[in-house]
Amino acid sequence: MNGKRKIPKKKLKEPDEFITFTQKSILFLKDHYKKITIFSIIILLIIVSTIIYFKLEERKEIQAQKVFDQAIESYRIAGSTSNESSLKEYKNTIEKFDKVISQFPKTSSGKISLLYKGNIHLRLGEYKEAINSYNEFLKKGIKEKIYRVFALEGLGYAYEGKGDYNNAIEVFNKITEIGEGFEVANAYLHLGRCKERLGRNKEAVEDYKKFLTLAPKSFQSDIIIKKISNLEK
Repeated sequence: MNGKRKIPKKKLKEPDEFITFTQKSILFLKDHYKKITIFSIIILLIIVSTIIYFKLEERKEIQAQKVFDQAIESYRIAGSTSNESSLKEYKNTIEKFDKVISQFPKTSSGKISLLYKGNIHLRLGEYKEAINSYNEFLKKGIKEKIYRVFALEGLGYAYEGKGDYNNAIEVFNKITEIGEGFEVANAYLHLGRCKERLGRNKEAVEDYKKFLTLAPKSFQSDIIIKKISNLEK
């Protein structure tokens, strides 16, 4: 025996599997050429459209950032001017933030402009407008927790400024659910203050004590301890 293995005649007559597969593939392509071509064009169009979309969005973000930076500079100037001229500066700044919001509503700059706009209205005592801005931000704003806490705190202050303590309590409670550390401590301080205004002194004391537990070294600790003492009499 020379060690060579004979291939049966039957096997020799059988078609090569690779060749058979290739032939089938060619036949399939011929039969479905139009469908495959159309499908390929659709996929290509989707890819190209996606690339163009993201390029346009990136361009919008850059454009929005430039307008937003101008609004921020105006905001900084308004905060450093005297009381007599700050009102005019803040009104001018609101217009600049409105420009970012209206022209670039889906950009990060457009969304965070709502937060700054709310802050200005709050500072000017325009509580209804502040509430609208904060709610709009929370509705479609940036999802980062820190920004949402800032918006909720501002919203709570705005309700409190209107004398709507029940809504303020509801908002400050949300901060205790999503906030961390000093954010939660401050929320309990705000809750205590609102409940005290409503005459719910026992609940106010509980919230003030939670504040002291979370922020025992706060510069307000001594004031809150005296307040608790007076409320418990």
